[in-house]
Amino acid sequence: MAMPSAKAADLGGDCCADLEERVAELEATTARKGNRKVSMTISGQVNRALAFWDDGKRSDFYSVDSGVSRSAFQFDGSARINADVTAGYQFVWVLGLGARGHHVNQFDDDGNQSAYGSTTAGTAILADGDATPAIEIANWYLDSKSYGKLTVGRINTAQSGTTQTDLGGILVVGGPQFGLWNNGYLLVSNKGTGSGYGTSTWNTLFGGNAISVAGTSRADGARYDTPTFAGFSASVAWAEDDFWDAAVRYAGEFSGFRIAATASYSQNKDAEPDATAPAATLAPDQRKWQGSASIMHVPSGLFLNGAYLQLSYHGLAATDTVSGAAFGTNRPDTKFWYVAGGIAQNWTGLGKTVLYGEYGHIDDGATGLAATAAGYNIAAASVVSDSEVTFWGLGVVQNIDAAAMELYAAYRNYSGDVSVASGAAVQVEDFQMVMTGARIKF
Repeated sequence: MAMPSAKAADLGGDCCADLEERVAELEATTARKGNRKVSMTISGQVNRALAFWDDGKRSDFYSVDSGVSRSAFQFDGSARINADVTAGYQFVWVLGLGARGHHVNQFDDDGNQSAYGSTTAGTAILADGDATPAIEIANWYLDSKSYGKLTVGRINTAQSGTTQTDLGGILVVGGPQFGLWNNGYLLVSNKGTGSGYGTSTWNTLFGGNAISVAGTSRADGARYDTPTFAGFSASVAWAEDDFWDAAVRYAGEFSGFRIAATASYSQNKDAEPDATAPAATLAPDQRKWQGSASIMHVPSGLFLNGAYLQLSYHGLAATDTVSGAAFGTNRPDTKFWYVAGGIAQNWTGLGKTVLYGEYGHIDDGATGLAATAAGYNIAAASVVSDSEVTFWGLGVVQNIDAAAMELYAAYRNYSGDVSVASGAAVQVEDFQMVMTGARIKF
C-alpha cells in the first residue's frame, strides 16, 4: 500500500518573521550576560516598614526603608578556571538616600539632607521622597578549594558581621545594630535652660558609626578567606589608608545543639578627610575587639545570642579629642554588650515564627566630647564626663516560606544618661519606636 509523504504543517508565509519578532521581544525584556563564559545571577530584596516613634516631646508615623536590612539588588557571577579555582564577581546596589530608617529624624521624614538627616530643628528639606541608589559592593575574586579566596575591590572587610551571629532569625529587624533604628533622630533634653531639641543625634551617644553599625565594615581594599576546616575559618583584610582587620569563625552542631561564633580585631589609622585640616594633621588609631555567639536547641527552637565590642582610642582624630585636655589625650574606651533570646518554631505551617526579646548597653559612647550643658548639643562648652545608653526590645518575625518573605513587628525603648564636667543638670528623654513591615527576597 502506498503511503502519502509527510509534510510540515503550513504556518503561513510569515512564520519566521513572527518568530524573529518574538525573539527580539524576549531579548529586549530579559536580563542577559555579557558572554558565554561567565555566569550572572540577579538577586536582592525589598524591606519596607512603618515606624511609629515617640521622643518624649512629640511623636509621628513614618514609612521607611529598613536600615537594619535595607532594600537592595545585586549581580553575582563566576567562571571555573580549572577543577580547583573559580573566578567571580559581586556588584551590589542599595538605597543610599531616601527615607532610610536611620537617616530620618523628627524634622526630616525623607532623610536626604545629610548623612543622618537634618541636624537642626526647622531646616528640614522639602523632598519628594525619591530615593538615591548607591554602590555598596563591587569586587572580583579568585576562589581556590585548596588555598582559599582572595577578593579585591569594594569589599566587606574581615570583621563584617562579627557582632551579628544569629541562629534564631531575628536580624531582619532586631540584633546588635540597634542604632540603625534611630541613628538620625535628635536628642531631647527635659532639664536645664536648654530643654528641648539639641543639635546632636542618638548616633553620638551610641559612639558614632564604630558602634551603631558594628556588624558591618565596607572599604576599598583586599580580603583573604581560608578554606573551612572542622567548622573553622579565618579572614584577614587590608583597606586604604590605613586599615586592617582579622577574624575567625566557627559553626557546628552537636547532640541537637547548633552553635556558631565569631570574633575579630581591627586597627584603623585612616585620617578622613585625607587632605583637609584639621583631620589630615591628626593621627587616628582606633583599635576594636568585637565578637558574638549564638546557640540553638534544634528540637525546641530555643536560642540565645550574645555580642561584645570594645573600641579603644590610641590616637587623635577630629572626633576623638577630649575637649579642654592636653593635646594627645584620648577618650576612654567605648564598650558595648548585647544579648537576645527567644524561640523559633513552625507553628502555622507557613514557616518559622520567631518570638524574641533583646537588651543592650553602651558605656562612654560620647565621653570626652565637648557638649553644651543646656540641651546637650555636643558643641564647644562643657565636656561629657560620662555617658551611657541602654535599650530593650521585643519582637516577632513570621516567615512565609512559599513567598521567601518575612513579616515582622518589634518594639524598642532607648534610655540615655549624660554627665558633664560642669555639673549642670542634663537628662535625655527616652526614645520609643514600633517598627512593623516585611522583607521579600528575589
